Amino acid sequence: MKLKEEKHLVTVICTCYNQGDYVVQALNSVLEQTHRPIELFIVDNGSTDHSRLEINLWLDANAEKIPTKSFFHEKPMNYCKAFNQAFAKSKGCFLVDLSADDFLDSRHLELALAHLQQSNARVYFSNALEHFPNGKVQSFYPTDKEGKAKVPIVEGDVFETVIKRYAISSPTLVMEANAFRSVGAYDENLSYEDFDILVRMAAKYSFVYGDYLTVNKRIIKDSLSQQQYKSRNSQLLPSTLIVCEKIAGMVKSRREKEALRLRLLHEIKHASVSANFDIALKMLKLYKTLYPINLWFLLYYSWSKIKWDLSASYEKWRQRSFD
Repeated sequence: MKLKEEKHLVTVICTCYNQGDYVVQALNSVLEQTHRPIELFIVDNGSTDHSRLEINLWLDANAEKIPTKSFFHEKPMNYCKAFNQAFAKSKGCFLVDLSADDFLDSRHLELALAHLQQSNARVYFSNALEHFPNGKVQSFYPTDKEGKAKVPIVEGDVFETVIKRYAISSPTLVMEANAFRSVGAYDENLSYEDFDILVRMAAKYSFVYGDYLTVNKRIIKDSLSQQQYKSRNSQLLPSTLIVCEKIAGMVKSRREKEALRLRLLHEIKHASVSANFDIALKMLKLYKTLYPINLWFLLYYSWSKIKWDLSASYEKWRQRSFD
């Protein structure tokens, strides 16, 4: 169904924490969008570098070109809470969560809204280019010479898929704001947002894919996303467990239950090898309540109980893309 002109407003919430080297490029990429109208919210979450200076200089030069609101927090707060506070003040019918170290191609919003208009989906996603510190650039989905995905992309009902694996690049999402609102926005009890919001949105709404490389994601060593399997002290894995516990109460079909089983084994493996043994044991406990014990369970259980620490080797393997 074709959207009315007044319902085209997109809210872009750009969140920044010590990303002063990148935030201007992120903000410029919003300004350069071919789609209008846009409202841009900028949230600085207690940065201690030059981020605030860069944001204020950008606002001085560009605030008249696009409707903007800025939120400067003196101290870092829970990411999900900071985002939700900004979202509560937004007016857009569509929503983008833009990290200050990522940036968009100028047609990203135009293409996203075209796909949403032509489908019954409430969430759009696309391919992305991932930029590594060593200069390597690769696409999230492998592409051919024309930049088109070479692998089948699941769209529509993606619930099973997002349970099983990291199958959607979350920076590419463009969501209907009311759909995001209806699932309760981000869960402020969690340390990170993307796994949980993908699951909750996919459980309720259809997704549509656009085969474009219109989002650029920087893979930065110290970014939040790279802390998931931090050796011995992951602050994110407890949130992953909470999401898996949620999923356990949501899955119904045999395929969905199998997807959760595979996801749990994946997370248990990485928790064990990164020496996050306490959370690995809690995940194993959840697994045991849902599925029969098998050899993989016994292997990871023994590994976590004896606390065989291979985290140094694991960390070297994880850091290979940053060298």
